[in-house]
Amino acid sequence: MQLVDNRLDESYLIGVQIFLNYAFRRIGELYEIRCPCVKCCNTTLGTRETGEIHLKVYGIIQNYTFWYHHGEVLGEPQLECEVEDNNEVDDYEDKDEIHEMLRDLYPNHDGGPADVGCNDLLEEEPNVEAKKFYSLLKDFEKPLYQSSKISKLSTLIKLLHIKSMGHWSNESFTMLLKMLKDEMLPDGANLPNSYYEAKKVIRDLGLSYQKIDACINDCMLYWKEDNLLDSCKVCGASRWKIDKHSGEAKNKNGKKIASNILRYFPLKPRLQRLYMSAKTSSLMTWHHDKRVDDGTMRHPADSMA
Repeated sequence: MQLVDNRLDESYLIGVQIFLNYAFRRIGELYEIRCPCVKCCNTTLGTRETGEIHLKVYGIIQNYTFWYHHGEVLGEPQLECEVEDNNEVDDYEDKDEIHEMLRDLYPNHDGGPADVGCNDLLEEEPNVEAKKFYSLLKDFEKPLYQSSKISKLSTLIKLLHIKSMGHWSNESFTMLLKMLKDEMLPDGANLPNSYYEAKKVIRDLGLSYQKIDACINDCMLYWKEDNLLDSCKVCGASRWKIDKHSGEAKNKNGKKIASNILRYFPLKPRLQRLYMSAKTSSLMTWHHDKRVDDGTMRHPADSMA
């Protein structure tokens, strides 16, 4: 949904109420939601009253048309009462989101061979990228259980999305998977037993992160040539968590526990995914294709910097 620019317009005010009704209905167990105004940018929690004031005063983030922070899920039809900009036409057809995601990620490969398990028909061994695609496609087409209308991969992506939205712990997610598999789904349900196994299934989507140990005082990273150090070169603090009773480094499964960890999200693969996706590639070129260049400052992209 794209709300009109004039925040005093009746259509915009109606759109604000539509958004708030939707968000608090979807995340009804919480008294606060992330505020999508241009000042908070979905980083600050607020009540309905605060959110309404911010949206009227500051306006909503213009490119926040998929409300993933407020309960909207992939493939969900848009509300009939949403206020849309008549000048923008979405020519994207409503197709299966998960299948389209796989096609976007690996556009040069056809899923045909994976359908019938005929890798022997290929003239040469599939490369690493193709193997990842065939593996994902196999999981995509595998039903969650016999006669199920939803696939294993689609189920896991939606469950992980809910986990992220609800701030569940890894342990609670594992408990949910076990309960679903042991008590609610038919025997032989194709569902992993733990959060770790669920993450492995979708890891090849290419949006994971790298863990890099860091100084407890944020002085340095234990990276590259400093990867084997046990203490900070700047302040001398230990790299590891120390057991108060024994005075030795804490261990988990035979490994020392870092006192501070940086989670690094590589930029390059994320940009590649954004340009690969049929839905987001047009948004990535907005500044070049759709921005009005008439000398009026409307957007940070209008400045020289």
